[in-house]
Amino acid sequence: MEIVLVNTPPAYGQQVWVDNIKHMLDNNNREYDTIHVMDSVVYGGVYDKLLLFDRFRTGQYLYFDLDIIINGSIVDLYTNKFTLLNAWWREPFHTPLNSSIMSWCGDHSYIHDKFAEDPDYYMVKYHKGIDEYIYKEIEYETYEKVCDSYVYGGGEMPITLYNHARDKLWEHECSLSE
Repeated sequence: MEIVLVNTPPAYGQQVWVDNIKHMLDNNNREYDTIHVMDSVVYGGVYDKLLLFDRFRTGQYLYFDLDIIINGSIVDLYTNKFTLLNAWWREPFHTPLNSSIMSWCGDHSYIHDKFAEDPDYYMVKYHKGIDEYIYKEIEYETYEKVCDSYVYGGGEMPITLYNHARDKLWEHECSLSE
């Protein structure tokens, strides 16, 4: 079981974000074999997350955004089918999905390949990000309630998403690297 992360500038790009995830994983559980960090910028922004499906094709993978807090076990997050979050904690807006946590086993490169056929088209069509692209273009499964969101009043579940509230992330004691 392998953890995959995307650490691209300008939002991230600093090793401290990756170190925080490693710290949280190692202090709460050790339910993974290795961590891969992808730092390639090809499309820009969140669209570079789609490169994961092109580059990681042969194992059991679990993806985390870097702006999360892990306070418990992650073993139930590993799935065989492509699975991501149903954003149950908020109104659906443009999509009911959230790609802060994703899992898959084996080759799911079709997710990237479809986008790569015409990235400019898809980036304009789904200008709010890859969640809507996945929602409207890709077959997927969703997790049960496996996390909550700090922005929407969370903080009680084993994983908390910070949903762009990175300034608040540093207030959480479990996020600090040693």
